[in-house]
Amino acid sequence: MSALLTRLTFGLVGVIVVVLAGHLILIAIALIRANRNLARLTGGLEAIRDNTAPLGADLATINSVAVMLREELVRVDGHLRDIGGLLRG
Repeated sequence: MSALLTRLTFGLVGVIVVVLAGHLILIAIALIRANRNLARLTGGLEAIRDNTAPLGADLATINSVAVMLREELVRVDGHLRDIGGLLRG
């Protein structure tokens, strides 16, 4: 009886070790894939940063002109509202 329990215990421990090793291997594979994808993502983000760096000065100019355009459009909108009020009577 004691020999049977010993064999069952060793068998159960062996199964647990094999299952744990399998899970650890799958985790390692998932981490390797994630590392590869993060490397690609990092490369893409660096390329975006490098390609958009020259736009900084141009965007400041575009932004200031857009603000001036908005102010003029608001003024025109006010005039059109006044005209609409006159036409309605």
